[in-house]
Amino acid sequence: MVYVALDYGRVRTGLAVLLEGVVLPLDPVKGGWKSIEERLGALPAEWGDITVILGLPLGASGQETLLSKEVEQLAARLEGGGYAVVLQRETGTTLEALEACPGIRRRGSVDSAAACLILKRYLHEP
Repeated sequence: MVYVALDYGRVRTGLAVLLEGVVLPLDPVKGGWKSIEERLGALPAEWGDITVILGLPLGASGQETLLSKEVEQLAARLEGGGYAVVLQRETGTTLEALEACPGIRRRGSVDSAAACLILKRYLHEP
């Protein structure tokens, strides 16, 4: 089983993967849900079955946001397409990624760096 994390965005979605115990960023997906599904659809041929760890953007106090409802809808759609999906709170991952890598380009690279953090949070939770 391979874990693939998504840091969902309406314009770009960051991706990360756990391979042989190492969390690695992947090129982000540009576009909406269809583009995400196409990208995920290509991964099993390369790595086998995947579990999607989808970042859930909650407010600082844990409250739902407009984007979190959209992410929950995406999770349901992916599950309907046969993927195992786990929602993982992602609060602050983009800021963390920017602080950890001050020279990172804002577009794309930071989204995949945030996806790495989402995956690491999932792996380290009890």
